[in-house]
Amino acid sequence: MDTHQDPSPHGAIYALCRGIAIASVCIIIRLPQQASAGTPSAASVEVPGLAGAVRDSHGKALGGVSVSVRSTQQTYTTSVYTDEHGEYIFPRLPEGQYSLWAQAASFTTARATLKVVGRHTTRRNLTMRPLANFESQLTGVEWYDALPDDTREHQRMKQVLYVTCTGCHGLDVVLQNRFDAAGWKAIVRAMESAWYSGWRGASDLPTSQLRWEAQIMRHHKDELAAYLAEMRGPGPSPMHIVPMARPEGEAARVVVTEYDLPISARENELPWYNGADSIQGPSTGMHGIVGTHDVTVDAAGNAWISHSGGRSTFESNRSMLKLDPQSGEMTAYRIMDRNGQMVPVEQISGIGANGEIWMHSDDTFVRLDTKSEKFTAFPIPQVMGEAMNSTDADSQGRVWVNARFGALRLDPTGSQEPGSAYPGWQLFQQHTPGDGTTYGISADADDNVWWSESYVDKVATRNMTNGEVVEIDMRDPDFGARKSLATAADLAFYDSIGAGTWSTNSASPLPFANMPRRLSADKQGDTVWVPNWAQSNIAEINIHTLKVTYHRLPIHVHPYKTVVDRYHNVWTDTSLADATLRFTPASGQWTVFRLPSRGCGSRHMGFDDFRNEAWIACDQANKAVRLQFRSMEDIQLLKAASTAK
Repeated sequence: MDTHQDPSPHGAIYALCRGIAIASVCIIIRLPQQASAGTPSAASVEVPGLAGAVRDSHGKALGGVSVSVRSTQQTYTTSVYTDEHGEYIFPRLPEGQYSLWAQAASFTTARATLKVVGRHTTRRNLTMRPLANFESQLTGVEWYDALPDDTREHQRMKQVLYVTCTGCHGLDVVLQNRFDAAGWKAIVRAMESAWYSGWRGASDLPTSQLRWEAQIMRHHKDELAAYLAEMRGPGPSPMHIVPMARPEGEAARVVVTEYDLPISARENELPWYNGADSIQGPSTGMHGIVGTHDVTVDAAGNAWISHSGGRSTFESNRSMLKLDPQSGEMTAYRIMDRNGQMVPVEQISGIGANGEIWMHSDDTFVRLDTKSEKFTAFPIPQVMGEAMNSTDADSQGRVWVNARFGALRLDPTGSQEPGSAYPGWQLFQQHTPGDGTTYGISADADDNVWWSESYVDKVATRNMTNGEVVEIDMRDPDFGARKSLATAADLAFYDSIGAGTWSTNSASPLPFANMPRRLSADKQGDTVWVPNWAQSNIAEINIHTLKVTYHRLPIHVHPYKTVVDRYHNVWTDTSLADATLRFTPASGQWTVFRLPSRGCGSRHMGFDDFRNEAWIACDQANKAVRLQFRSMEDIQLLKAASTAK
């Protein structure tokens, strides 16, 4: 790897990393950082940086309140939650000047500024006052729960709204507003012509140009406008808004660190409002651009972050970032092909046995050796079509990616049957064509491959020993009841546009569909876990018997990605609740870990098995979020260290 010093005033370092058919330009963004917080251990407990209590205006202790700090020398925010006594305690914090704030739905944000001195614990108590109108603080799940289910028509339109109008943002972005029927109709009309990156400059586009759910939205346009005006119009509303229960127990012991990614051209500037103050509402993201997409962590603890490269984004001068969570330093990588064009990277794999990460563009696989930081390219044979969506590797180092109408596998050693026209490459097709879109992909413990056919509501698997391909319909126990809410006219229209069968994503998913997305296999077990995005459940599939068991999430949200940790716990993220959820199969118990900010808009999460930490990529807020878990013993050790100093 050759390096040379950048002569620019930013003092960045460029590293030229060459592979088979690819070059990578690595630019270090030198931000003025201090080390981030860590969790204590029984062997060595550092002095906690900050502790205190949060109470209401009557002196009552407030549990489950998020308490956040941010130094003037940092581009990340560290947060903890108060316990049942209203007390909070941070791990070690670097010395410096900090902003401190506490927030919870139905209360005003309490603020303070303070100085942290590393040799002893700074103490600060906060008082929170009640807030009469707290609608801006609500998450999408609270808005969903507030929508009434009292009539069949309300149930039907609630279902249509939930699936049709939350593909790129949460319900909070929609329902925080109030308009009359004409206003809502104008918004629905504009949104039916929008795409992932926002409004496309015109309404009433021809059907052939419509994207995500637009044909279904257009069909229900008048009904949606009337329903939204009834729920969030200028008059009285039948909605009953109740804040979610605040975190407690294990969920209140977590340490959350939110790393804001800078704009490429202006390295120390936030891209937009990042949702840090819930009173200001969620980060609405987009603005015609999008942010982070995937995150995974290597053995050294570095977080590798990709961007929504397949869509309009301001990150046009970098393919991905490496984040040092301790210092906050970020290294930007521009991956260039032989023609001098930057390779956009969106989905990335987890860490392989040798420290490798796999990623892809439409026509190229890219392998990153995280130890040497060398990128190696593997051009996809043109006859096999484009790569799309997710990536995963099996136990033998062979890598899978979603392909049109199936799954594509690369053996990077090039080994295959003698006489192969494309050594190392194999393409496997599914039975149901649909529109060809496949979404999630994973290799299981037996090295068989699984992928989701999102728009036709199926999961496919190929047995790599006998070559058999099996498709499994996603039909949870409530599917029939949901479908029965659709009118005869609805069903006839859906069928006419090929919704759930042959049409593009402008006609899918159906309001009653499951829509399986970014699934994951338990690499040390006998299950595959499927996040059914449209219907708030995850499907557990036994890889030997193909038995499907559905597990409903404890809150009604869109699960997007699943990941299985080394203890066989299943994690999923959601764009609707600013949270990550953990399911423990052994007990059947769910735990919801909430984020302190609003509008994350996650499309991916990763789990760091080396350090037992969860990571979330916030597409709408353009940041990466780290969750570190503390036990009761950890808290007691911190309190003892605080008392002793």
